Amino acid sequence: MKSWLTALAVVIGFFVIGGVCFLLGMQNGNTSILTIDRTQPRGRNESADGEFSFVGYVRGRSQYTLKNKYAAFVSKVRVYSYRRVKKGDVIIEYDDHTLRTSIDKIKHNIAEQEKVLEKKKLNLVVTKIDPLPSEFRNLVWKRKIAQENLERSAHEYQVYQRLHGSKIVTDLAYREKKEAFKNSEAEVKKMDEDMKILQKGLADYNVKSAEIEVAEAETKLKDLQEELALLKEEQKYYKIVSPIDGCCITNSDTVGGYDAVGTSAAEIHRDDRKLLYAYCPERYIKYVREGVTYRFISNQYPDDKQGFEMKCFEIKKARYQYGDESFFLVKCRLVKEPNPLRIGSIGSLVVEKHPEKANPPQDVK
Repeated sequence: MKSWLTALAVVIGFFVIGGVCFLLGMQNGNTSILTIDRTQPRGRNESADGEFSFVGYVRGRSQYTLKNKYAAFVSKVRVYSYRRVKKGDVIIEYDDHTLRTSIDKIKHNIAEQEKVLEKKKLNLVVTKIDPLPSEFRNLVWKRKIAQENLERSAHEYQVYQRLHGSKIVTDLAYREKKEAFKNSEAEVKKMDEDMKILQKGLADYNVKSAEIEVAEAETKLKDLQEELALLKEEQKYYKIVSPIDGCCITNSDTVGGYDAVGTSAAEIHRDDRKLLYAYCPERYIKYVREGVTYRFISNQYPDDKQGFEMKCFEIKKARYQYGDESFFLVKCRLVKEPNPLRIGSIGSLVVEKHPEKANPPQDVK
């Protein structure tokens, strides 16, 4: 039994040692059992054939970031990401219920004020035709009649005063004549005061007063109309509208979502000429040159649909620090596009590493 177990252990050990030797032999023969992606760096972003790559993203030649002015809930998304839009197209609508309620109320107030103004204008027309109140109409003739009544009442009062002294008339008749005289006298005095007012320009005053009422009504109507115009202008900001033709990327695709003030609701890229913004590590920037065309490997397509080319037109002087490493922004223009590249898609810009083509070190602060 022991001899049988010993023999089994020897066989197992033989296979283990053989397997180890086989793997070591594969390693010494430079045979790898791993599949390496085409962009897998040898060191970091560096391949065995003297090339290196760094990540970039596709964007339009100009870009507009559209932000909402007022905090609100998204009520409708009319254009979703990566759709083309025309200038003036509505992309996102926000809930403006409170604002619409205010607009309806102002419209109602405007309608009422228009009626008030119409009534004031009619009153002005009537006032110009007959500018005096009823008690002032024909005041001159009324004053003459009142004066005649006063003179007659004064004469009767004097007669009754003598007759009363002679005990010919009763006390009651005497008091009636006296009261009539006093009333006539008061009426004439009142008419004299009214004549003074009339002579000071009462008619003109009434016409002027009616004109002022019309002007006030017009001013109030104008204020309401301006308030309505402001609310309607404010209502425009509850819609995100494209300022140009281009590719739209929305940041709010969910109806009912809440956007605070200043939220980037959408980006519009002018995509008639696409660009690439790539960030090159500082140690490789000396190999990148303006005016040179480089290969671009898009993550959007497989190997058989590549062939994109980008021409570098600007290398920014400023450094961008990320962690312990510095980067420079390299701007390229798309010169060969065998397949449509999506705005916002990423990929790798491939640069050949040739010391003889290296640029002098970047002179930056």
